Amino acid sequence: MKTYINYPLKHLHTFGTDVYAPNLLVIENDDDLVKLLNDGFLQKDYYILGGGSNVLFLRVPEYVIVIRIKGIGVVDENEHFVWVRAKAGEIWDNFVGYCVEQNWGGLENLSLIPGTVGASPIQNIGAYGVEVKDTIQIVDAINLITFEKRKFTNNDCCFSYRNSYFKSSDEKWLITEVLFKLTKKNHRFVLNYGNLINELTGHTISLSTVRQRIIDIRKKKLPEPQLLGNAGSFFKNPIVDASVFNDLLPCYPDMPFFRTEDNKIKIPAAWLIEKAGLKGYRVGDTGTYPMQPLVIVNYGKATPQDIYHFSEIIVNKVFDKFKVKLEREVNVVR
Repeated sequence: MKTYINYPLKHLHTFGTDVYAPNLLVIENDDDLVKLLNDGFLQKDYYILGGGSNVLFLRVPEYVIVIRIKGIGVVDENEHFVWVRAKAGEIWDNFVGYCVEQNWGGLENLSLIPGTVGASPIQNIGAYGVEVKDTIQIVDAINLITFEKRKFTNNDCCFSYRNSYFKSSDEKWLITEVLFKLTKKNHRFVLNYGNLINELTGHTISLSTVRQRIIDIRKKKLPEPQLLGNAGSFFKNPIVDASVFNDLLPCYPDMPFFRTEDNKIKIPAAWLIEKAGLKGYRVGDTGTYPMQPLVIVNYGKATPQDIYHFSEIIVNKVFDKFKVKLEREVNVVR
């Protein structure tokens, strides 16, 4: 197991702030994982870091643990479906690209989402009308207190909008691999979200064209973290009761919205932020991205505290205007 002292995390998290891990542990294989479990590191102050694409460090724990165990394999298949297992350390978009190349459908709308396979169930990542829960069959995980190994079924994971059992439970689990059920033929394309269908005009609909158009859209809307530090969508789209929505609609008849399965209303957070006058808003080296106000960016020298306080400004201004409370999608380490 590779270990480093006072290690800079600038290039291991997409906000790119100047924070340091007192001790960095890199887990690259099963032997490293056994050592991690047996040598008492998990009885100390620690944080497990995936791709670093959804985290803001207000405080860095004594041990930062990076999981880089990789591997992809077919577990089973029939005429219509394939069951594919991926290790937690696989880069998410590399995995999506691999599946599309094999003509396995179900993940193409989740192209170019940063992070790792192991992190994907925790947040129940989603984009363009698809969530990762739609394809997950089994999540293998280890309890970090009892070291119990458990296979979580899809129902066990308690998936909801940008949430799961792994994120909401008081128990701490380390995800080691994920089993996905993907289509081999008769793919069900989800194209009715945002402007995706317009981007596909004139193109033959296939897994590869859908993936490429989504990559193109995301590159237009979202800044490259290597050039401009960010964690993608900083806030969740708020889900409100119909009564709240009906109170707002007369004042904002052009307000976009989506109805949920439980008859509530999801309002795009980006629209709320823009209507609050915060699109392209900047304080020092922190601001909302001019092309997508849902993204908070680090223009170079912003501290984690700067970014957090800036997000508080957004939360307060949106609430003052709409009486709707934004919730952070980014994990804040305090």
